[in-house]
Amino acid sequence: MNHSKRAIWLAVNSEHGDRLVQITQEHTKLARELIIDRYRLSDEEVEIYKARIEQLRRERESILKLFQEGGDEDGQQKNS
Repeated sequence: MNHSKRAIWLAVNSEHGDRLVQITQEHTKLARELIIDRYRLSDEEVEIYKARIEQLRRERESILKLFQEGGDEDGQQKNS
């Protein structure tokens, strides 16, 4: 899903910002290892890495969704 620059900015500057940085760092590390160190990883390890990357993506998406249009400045959804 594409998120607006505003939603990303709000999320990074919220109480979720540190977690988003952690997600980015771990995702980058795992992706790098899959690309550069693939020959040293077993097929099982590759699957574990891919599953963890997907888990991190889902967590990132759930945080960013809080800040999409329709949410207020604090990242909470408005009550209709």
